[in-house]
Amino acid sequence: MYNWMITNRYFGAYMRNYLEGKGVALWVKVSAIVMLWGVIASSAVFVTQNLLVRIGLLAVAVVMTIHLLMLKTKRRI
Repeated sequence: MYNWMITNRYFGAYMRNYLEGKGVALWVKVSAIVMLWGVIASSAVFVTQNLLVRIGLLAVAVVMTIHLLMLKTKRRI
């Protein structure tokens, strides 16, 4: 599975850059954060009515956003 992921022609380069610490492109960060919050928000609104689950979803979204923002941003050369 690992070899398939890092040699995949569509997202292999992104995986290698992340794993090798070279950074993540800005558009990838923005896309990931937008998708993350969209999915978390829709889950919190449409899937669960439990307040503790909603708080947990919010906590996961915040932690993942912080992680994504702390990643090195890959510059074009």
